[in-house]
Parts: sequence; C-alpha cells; structure tokens
Amino acid sequence: MLGEQCVQCQQWLTIIAFLFQNVVINRSNTKAMNQYHHGNLRESLLCEAVRQLEEVGPEKLSLRALARSVGVSQTAPYRHFKDKDALLDAMAVNGFKALKSRMEAAVEASDNLDNALIEVGVAYIETAVAYPAMHKLMFGSGLARKDICLPLKEVADSCIGVLKELIQKRLKINDPDDELLWYMTINAAAHVKGHTSMVLEGNHCHPATGEPLDIRKSLGFFLNCLNMPEKQ
Repeated sequence: MLGEQCVQCQQWLTIIAFLFQNVVINRSNTKAMNQYHHGNLRESLLCEAVRQLEEVGPEKLSLRALARSVGVSQTAPYRHFKDKDALLDAMAVNGFKALKSRMEAAVEASDNLDNALIEVGVAYIETAVAYPAMHKLMFGSGLARKDICLPLKEVADSCIGVLKELIQKRLKINDPDDELLWYMTINAAAHVKGHTSMVLEGNHCHPATGEPLDIRKSLGFFLNCLNMPEKQ
C-alpha cells in the first residue's frame, strides 16, 4: 500500500516538484518503499499532506487521516510529527525552502539586477497562484508560529533575505543593517504581496481594457521608483 502510494506521490511531485525538492522516491524499488521506517514515511506523509491541503484545506488535515491514505497504522505518523501543528510547521518549512529555491533560480537565470528583482517577484506570485492553500499556510498560520519554531523562522527570513540582497546591490548600500535598505525591502515585498492578493482575488484586470495585469511591466514600473532618496 505504501509503495503504491509512493508512486502516486511521485506523480504528484512531478507537478509540484518545486515544493518538495528533497523528497526522494525510488520508483524502481517497491520493497524499499515499503520500509517506511528507513525514512520514507515522513516524506510520504508530507507529500500526501500537500495534496490534501490543496483539496480540503488545513482544517480537515489530520495525522490519522494521512496514515489511512498512505496505508500505515494510525500511530505511525506520530513517530515523525508529535501533533498536527508539527506537521503544518514541517509543511510550511518545506514550502519556504522551495520558494527560496525558486527565487534563487530566478536570480541565476537573470542577466541583470532589475530582471532578477522582477523574476523573483514573478516566482513568488506564480507559486501562490499555483498553490493558494500552501501559500496561505506559509504566510498565515506559518508566519504566526515562526517565533516558536526556529527552523520556520530561519527559512522564512531567508526568503526575504534573497530580496534584501538584490535591493542592497541595486542601491549600492554597504551596510546590510541600513535602515533605508530594510524599509525599501519591506516596500518591495509589500508591492509583490499586494499583486499576489489581487491575482488570488481575481481583481487584477485593467479597468479600461479588461486585460489581465502584466505583472512584469508593473514590477518594472516599481523598479523605476526604486532609487536612493536624497538625504535631507
């Protein structure tokens, strides 16, 4: 049962590979898959949890239901997650890791700082649109728990760190603790999050033409305003 479920997980991961890059499933070795105590169960539970999250939302997720879905005893998941909060924390951590990876890939693929900043924003928005329930988990209850879950805090902060580093380079600010740099970073993040909310709410069309918002063009206009303010 677990082996069959792992194959299904692999098919699901083909679609959402960027969310769980570290899940390693050997489709050619069904026997190894069945040995969940060798390390596969945690990944299988997380994979199934992501699938169910997008289908039914976090309220209906439960460790016992996940156990039934992957074909193990109802107590087995508790070897990896002490309770539902621990499961949700692990999902959020993986989500932020994957988001950071996408952001870093966008930077690597860009030929200049402005393009990198634009593509980082696009990566954030596209991820949220593709997986709205995961996005809500990460930036809703996930962020609310980051002060009591150190791994969650570290990986969430590292995502904003990617944006901050780009803005620091663009504005040629030497001090990473510069107050101006922090406020510029927060404004850029708020701009992207605002667009994300508009897209998720279906409120992102031009009022005159009805055409969908050109995210890259909008972010480009924002970058034109991202200049060092004159010192008073």
